[in-house]
Amino acid sequence: MMNKLALRKPVTADALDKYLEEREGLELDLTDEILRSRKRAWQVACGFGGFGIFALLLAAFVIWRYCEPIAEHILWRDSSTGAIQELSILPGGKVTSYGELTDGYWVAQFVYHYTGYEFYSSQADYDFVNLTATGALADEYKKRWNGPNAPDKQLGDSEMTTVKVNSVILDTEHGIATVRYTTTKKFRSRPEPEPTVHWIATVSYQYDKKLMTAKQRYINPAGFQVTAFRPNTEATEK
Repeated sequence: MMNKLALRKPVTADALDKYLEEREGLELDLTDEILRSRKRAWQVACGFGGFGIFALLLAAFVIWRYCEPIAEHILWRDSSTGAIQELSILPGGKVTSYGELTDGYWVAQFVYHYTGYEFYSSQADYDFVNLTATGALADEYKKRWNGPNAPDKQLGDSEMTTVKVNSVILDTEHGIATVRYTTTKKFRSRPEPEPTVHWIATVSYQYDKKLMTAKQRYINPAGFQVTAFRPNTEATEK
């Protein structure tokens, strides 16, 4: 044991300095390699990140571009008059029903506008019925309002008729409604209204998405059409 230790040569200062220099060089090379690896990793990560952001932006643009709602109106120029109108381009076709809530609403609105009278809202009533009544029903209504004996010309604001819809029973499959409602007439010159009259009416209806101007669509967006309206007084117990 002592002989082996005695045979070992002592480490000189020059050898130690050389060893430290070599070790320091290796450590610097290793550090440089680590830094270069990290830099490449960041470059790759940034590249993928940039690609991901670009892909998201592209997807967002495609969704925005192709998921926009179709315009409901177009501008149309009448070649004969030069007038420009805004026309609805909703899909065409006839539909019997849009469900009980929707059908009941439009049937009741027709009864209000068709049977009621109030001088200051008579134009709104006329516009609504003009867009919703069809066939002979529309002809009869226009004749009543466009002649010299039109209610607004004969009555003015001297009287009014208020309407109250009590029930709407629907046969949505066939587009038929049974409506119970009342009308009450009130003369301006009299303090009390006239006795209330009870009515029961059969209404035949459908939906027709025909081409309309934007102004018409604001009044009747669903294309509601009444083809027949048959009212009868209803006997009530006193």
